[in-house]
Amino acid sequence: MTNWNLTKKQRELLEELDQLSKWCGLDYHDIEEYQYEDRTALLQMAKNQLIRSQVIMDYTLVDEFLNCEIYWYQFGEKHNFKQLWRTKKFQRFNHYVIEKLSLLEKLHYVKSFTKIPKGIIADIERLNSLRNGLAHSFFPENLRSSKPRWKGQTIFSLDGIKAFGADVQKIKDFFSGRWA
Repeated sequence: MTNWNLTKKQRELLEELDQLSKWCGLDYHDIEEYQYEDRTALLQMAKNQLIRSQVIMDYTLVDEFLNCEIYWYQFGEKHNFKQLWRTKKFQRFNHYVIEKLSLLEKLHYVKSFTKIPKGIIADIERLNSLRNGLAHSFFPENLRSSKPRWKGQTIFSLDGIKAFGADVQKIKDFFSGRWA
């Protein structure tokens, strides 16, 4: 890639990303720099880390969607979050209530006042299970429950992560469509 039509900030970020990917062991483009016998394991680890990162980021976004639903239910939709964060009442509610709730507890609460399609609920529950397995086990494939699978496919396959991504997009569309 040529850097000549990037801004100074973009070139700095690209350099930082190159360094971070090397530091995190994700610099698969430079695989030939590694020992021959280590290459397959390093490539598998990079793939594993990229997929885990995506699942955890999507989980975090869904958690934030549920937070927003709860905030609007509790404080009304006329306030924006920048205004709400300036109030002690909102800060206390966030710090002492929202931060203590798990994703499934938030989902059950939101279901009590919002109609959510059964398929969206089921996918959020699957996402929670998948994320727990990936986040709490170095070898989630050895777990009895919370296996790294999405609707029958291993999440560590291209088909599995694509199916996961398509279903998560439906969750994103549902929640973001409510705020349009």
